Amino acid sequence: MSCVNRNLVALGLGYLSESTDFPSLLDQLIKILLEEKGSEKFASKYNVAIFIELESAALIFSAADVELIFVALKNVFQECTKENSPLLHGQCILSMTTVLLQAFEKVNEEELGVLFTEHIEFLLGLVNQTNNVNNIHIRSIAARCLTEIEICFPQILKNCVDSLYMAAVVETSIAHQCYMSLLALVISHSIADKINETSLWGKYPNTQWKSNFIQQEGDTLITGYTDLKEMVSFLVDQLPLCSTEGVAWITMQIIDMMLHKPDLQASAQVLKPLVLHFSNTYSTVAGHVVFLLEKHLGNLIFQEKDMIQLLQQLLLNSSHPSLSASTRLLYLDWLSDYLSRRPEKIASIQDVNFVLPGSFDGPETHLKKLKLLSSLLKNKKESSVPLLHALATLQKQMKCKSSIKLKSALIKVLYRYLCDHHNVDMSAEVPRILVAVTKEDISFVPFVLNFIHCVQDILPKSSVPSCLLTSLVMAFTQPDSAATLATFHFVLDIFLMAVTQDLCICQPKAILNYLMKYIVCEEVCGLLSWMLGHQILSLCFKLMSNYDTVVFFYELCEVLKMFMANSEDVDLLDRAHIYHSLLVSLSNKKLKEVFVSPKQSIMASENTFHSASAICKLDEPILHLKKERRATMQSPEKLILETNLDIPEADILKLYANNISFVAQKPLIIKGRLSTTSRCNVKLQPIQALAIFFTAPEAWGRIEPIMIGHYAVKNSSEYSESPHIVDIECFLYKPYPAVIQVRADFSIHNVCHMCTLEPLSLDLPDFFQPLPVHDEFISASVVWRRALFHSLWNSLEEESLTVSNAAFTSVCVLQQSREDLRAKLYEELHECIVEENKDFFHVGIYLFPTSHLLMKFLFKCGSTLVRIVTDDVNILAHVNSYFKTWL
Repeated sequence: MSCVNRNLVALGLGYLSESTDFPSLLDQLIKILLEEKGSEKFASKYNVAIFIELESAALIFSAADVELIFVALKNVFQECTKENSPLLHGQCILSMTTVLLQAFEKVNEEELGVLFTEHIEFLLGLVNQTNNVNNIHIRSIAARCLTEIEICFPQILKNCVDSLYMAAVVETSIAHQCYMSLLALVISHSIADKINETSLWGKYPNTQWKSNFIQQEGDTLITGYTDLKEMVSFLVDQLPLCSTEGVAWITMQIIDMMLHKPDLQASAQVLKPLVLHFSNTYSTVAGHVVFLLEKHLGNLIFQEKDMIQLLQQLLLNSSHPSLSASTRLLYLDWLSDYLSRRPEKIASIQDVNFVLPGSFDGPETHLKKLKLLSSLLKNKKESSVPLLHALATLQKQMKCKSSIKLKSALIKVLYRYLCDHHNVDMSAEVPRILVAVTKEDISFVPFVLNFIHCVQDILPKSSVPSCLLTSLVMAFTQPDSAATLATFHFVLDIFLMAVTQDLCICQPKAILNYLMKYIVCEEVCGLLSWMLGHQILSLCFKLMSNYDTVVFFYELCEVLKMFMANSEDVDLLDRAHIYHSLLVSLSNKKLKEVFVSPKQSIMASENTFHSASAICKLDEPILHLKKERRATMQSPEKLILETNLDIPEADILKLYANNISFVAQKPLIIKGRLSTTSRCNVKLQPIQALAIFFTAPEAWGRIEPIMIGHYAVKNSSEYSESPHIVDIECFLYKPYPAVIQVRADFSIHNVCHMCTLEPLSLDLPDFFQPLPVHDEFISASVVWRRALFHSLWNSLEEESLTVSNAAFTSVCVLQQSREDLRAKLYEELHECIVEENKDFFHVGIYLFPTSHLLMKFLFKCGSTLVRIVTDDVNILAHVNSYFKTWL
């Protein structure tokens, strides 16, 4: 409601901001439109119509809401006809069209079919009133609304081309440009070979217009049209009467027509005056038109002198300090595209000062210019001087915590420089910049490692990767290293990559000393996550298997001892103990033999490992893994203590911020039930060495494999039929619904079997966890969660009002009785309820790793208003889908 209230105040309707829900607000808006009459009420009705257009998506919940708004706006429209109020007249048409298009997102299209048809007929009727001096503004608005409808539902006005063409020919008022724009769009869509089944607004509406106007796929005949070439010629002839924006729109549609119908390209020369008129201008719209004409119809229109003139104009506008940064970025993109398609034109650029970064350029413009500069200076003598100067300036532009887009662009630029200008100076400067940027922003590490892989593939003899890795290891093993426990996994990635390279790159002693002092010490080791601990032990394994352990024997022993002394995880303790035992009991040579891969090991005999023919792949799964339903609360009674924490809100949030950094490192545990399917033969011996592997979307996170070992087949007389409950450990990056692929490997009669299980679907409720409790308040967890809920709510609501987009709010209405919803809340979210009484419920949900979903359920007049606030905007869409399952 915060955004809605701001718009109400801005439109002079602040007295309506007291409404607590959208249905009551819509009733008050309709009341203003219907009851207030007279010219003195014009401003109120005009502002209400504007507000309905702006917030139509929030005001619509059913087809009845759409019809109610249409009735009210039509009533105002008829009043305007008597009182001659063209502004309010046009705004009513705009609001009706916007409401109708937004309604297709929330309402079944079958319920809107009649209304949709009537509205299009109404708009076409207005457009056909050509040269009516009394409604010029209204007809212009009607043509724009039809244009918007055609954009959302392509080819829906196909059968109206003839009438629209005649209207455009006859019209002589200022509405002529709107008619022309609509006609050009409809013709362009009508001759297209194929229209996608979905559009910006979703599926096509299921109405009679679909069968009458939208062609079936493959039917692209234009029967019944006036000569197409005549219509295109008419559009071109009328361009001088249009504004720059109108010319650009119509020209783009004509370009589409010529691409769809190559026979029209014979008359492409009629567009040559546009090139002459728009070439020498700083208008972005005009420049875009010329660029599109060159890109799609180049040789049909452009001569050599036109090509050179366009290149000069692109160079000038891409670096002109009087133009805005966004405009210069557009011209840089067009210039890069132009030169990539016409590389022979690079030789005609004698002065590279046009693309040298200036003091007025931001980091994104800077990067684009540097990438272009590398292409211009390729294979030219003394190219290193301007490049090195530009790189030095670039380093100052890169700020800590830059966006992923800028980091990726920087890597691409440096990679391009190294490939195009691989000399001594560049080989020294590129690693220096990467190390400096990485030390300031450690999250840059993945991009640097990817850079190393790419350089090794393209330039295998280059010394840059080894120099870069050596410098990074030295930088992050110093006492003043910027790495923390939360960012140490980035540093560990550097160490792991370094130990797999040549011996001259890695400094094992420096790495191990750093681990001893800052990572596996008594104060920190117990805080390491399961995954991070195993990565450190993997590093120790690689050092033992790839290097001479005599050099760093003491340091490696100390690291393993510290693990055994300070770690509380059983898996880490066992692994560290095994490595330490092998290290102190085996010689360096014997250690290499033990750690060598199975394919090369002298112990890998035929009796130990099965050949590929001994692996049986099952077409049908004999195992089934499904989620175990959470236990529900038996009694719908929950005691919420009416006490408060005597702690300031800022201190609560500070304590929670420290606590959540540790909680986020733990895995989310989802209980799973493992059973056999009907395909399983009950006479089979018990399944041995059972392992279950999961493949999750990379951006979602990962799931640890489940090692079960021995599994008894159900219905076997020798073994129990009790279900096998397993822990599914999820390390989440983003808590969104996902479909996880599942694979099982197991042994039966000493034969390895493999089968793909049914995918495991994880929905949003599977990630719901109660708000974490700080260790100091374990005995008062209910009171802590309630205080934390209110503190988080106030903090996130304040952030939602800022421009940083750090938090997001939403409102929805559930049409359920209080008793039904109360029972549903206890069934679905009983662990997350932090406060309740007869009029409201407060629900606080924590989602791994650092997201929150806070909800206030307010019971009112037979329905429930749900206010939602979250720090992740993508969760809102999933929450709305989740609530639909409640209805």
